[in-house]
Amino acid sequence: MIHLVIIGMKLNKLIEEVYSSRMKFRINIKEDKIDVLLRNNDNVIGYIKEIEKDDIILEFDLDDKYHNIGLQTEILREYLRYKYLWEKYDGIIKCYPLSNKTINVLKKRYFIFKNDYYYIDKNIYFSHVEKLSLFDDNLNRLPYPNLRGEKIKEGTYAGIVDVIIKNEKNNKYLTTRRDLNKVTSPGLWEITGGGIDYEEEIEHAIIRESFEETGLKILNYYYLDTFKIDDLVYFTYLALVSCNDDDVILQKGETIDYKWRNKDELIELYQSDLVPPKQKIRINKIINKI
Repeated sequence: MIHLVIIGMKLNKLIEEVYSSRMKFRINIKEDKIDVLLRNNDNVIGYIKEIEKDDIILEFDLDDKYHNIGLQTEILREYLRYKYLWEKYDGIIKCYPLSNKTINVLKKRYFIFKNDYYYIDKNIYFSHVEKLSLFDDNLNRLPYPNLRGEKIKEGTYAGIVDVIIKNEKNNKYLTTRRDLNKVTSPGLWEITGGGIDYEEEIEHAIIRESFEETGLKILNYYYLDTFKIDDLVYFTYLALVSCNDDDVILQKGETIDYKWRNKDELIELYQSDLVPPKQKIRINKIINKI
C-alpha cells in the first residue's frame, strides 16, 4: 500500500490552467527529495518527499500559485508512472486526506472507492493510459508496450509515424500548425504523424493518424525512410489523398491552422526555424524523394 498525504492545499488560490501530463521530476540528492518541474522549463514548482519505507507516504509541498487540485492529481499520476510503483506495490494506492473536489478529480482518473478510501486500480489505469509499440535496435516489434510517459529502456524505441500528405488534385503538400498550448514546439508548422499504438500495424497508424489530425482519407502510401533519434523511431511515409483544399478538419487541441504548399514552398519551410528542430532534420533528408 502507498499511504498518500497531499499537504499545503490552498483552495482559495487555485489557478485556472491544469498542466496535464506536463511534469518532470529531478532527484535532489542534497536535500533528499524530488523536485517537481514543468516539462518546458527548469523552474521548480514544488517537491515530493518520500517518508517511511514500508507504508510509503508521499508529501507534496507546492508553491502557492501551483496549489491546484487538478495539478496535484496530475503530479501524482505522472510520479507513479515515473517511479514504476505498479510493479512494486501491485497497483493499489491508499489516499488520505483529500478534499471533495480532489476526490471528484480522482474518481475520473482510474480511482475506485473501497473501504472508505480511494484506490487506484491497476487494470483500470492500464486500460486508460496510452500504450505505444516498442521496437528493438533491429526494428523488431517487442511483445510489450511503452506506457505514455514511462521511461523507455535503453536499446528500445517507441514507434512514431511521420506522414507527408500529398494532394493528387493539385500536387501540394499539407502542413499544419501546432496548437499554442502544446508542451513542445507550440505554434510551429509540421507534417502529420503520431505514436503507433501497441499491437497496431504501421500502415494502420498512418491511416488513423492522418484521419484523426486532418479528417482526410488516405488513398495510398509509400515508404520513404526510418530514423532512430534518442528513444524514438520514426517511420516516414508519403501518403496520397484527393480532396478540396478546404476539406481538412483540424483536431482540437492538436492543431490550429493548415496550409497546402507546393514542393518549393515545402522545401523553403523546412529550411526555416518555423518547424520542430528534429523534424526539420528528418524531413530534409527525404524531401527529394517526394
